[in-house]
Amino acid sequence: MFVIVNGHELRVPDQQTLRELLSLFSPTAPFAVAHNEEFVPQANYGECRICPGDRIDVVSPMAGG
Repeated sequence: MFVIVNGHELRVPDQQTLRELLSLFSPTAPFAVAHNEEFVPQANYGECRICPGDRIDVVSPMAGG
């Protein structure tokens, strides 16, 4: 299936949870994740099902102003 991760369309295996999807990319902590523009708490990554066409945004805090 195809999903959009940080604005890029990617092919990923079917039947993914957010936790499984993140394991493919191993983002550097700390980070936050939005699934279809809604924040997902880390405790819910394993229950959050990913469907074709979903948008996933992984963001890290940045210093500066």
